[in-house]
Amino acid sequence: MRKLLLLSLADAGQMSLYRVEVDVSKLLIEMLEDIELLAPHLTVRTDITQGLRVQGDRDLLKQVLQNLFSNAIKYNLANGWIQIDAVSTGSEVQVRIANASKGIPIGDRDRIFDRFHRVDPARTRKVEGLGLGLSLAWEIVRAHRGDLKLDSASPGQTAFILTLPIA
Repeated sequence: MRKLLLLSLADAGQMSLYRVEVDVSKLLIEMLEDIELLAPHLTVRTDITQGLRVQGDRDLLKQVLQNLFSNAIKYNLANGWIQIDAVSTGSEVQVRIANASKGIPIGDRDRIFDRFHRVDPARTRKVEGLGLGLSLAWEIVRAHRGDLKLDSASPGQTAFILTLPIA
């Protein structure tokens, strides 16, 4: 229900952000423990630049990252991997979360952020969910004047790139 409420607020242009300085590097490192507990069978690699800070709503940004991590675990290959990279590009913080996968079919790539869209059931192995996570993540990032996109450049993996303006 919370996801639907946040989406309706976003539609109305009324998603309120409690802006504070958020250390994205620290947040990612804190969340790594959860990944290791939830998916001990996966290899997790990181390259996280220290001190990456943005102005934003910490709880909502954490929700975005949790969704991306959750998807990276759910849609991973057996005994696969997750790669988390975070860097500054000068004016932005860029976080790339990639995982081993069969990839997202071309027909689904353009709709990946649509509400209630679910990728081919054969790919998902009966994964639970309503298809709201990525659309909500996209709305939250947009409210932060950032960007969230699917990076489809590399075969054998799925990767999302989150970009936020530096504080």
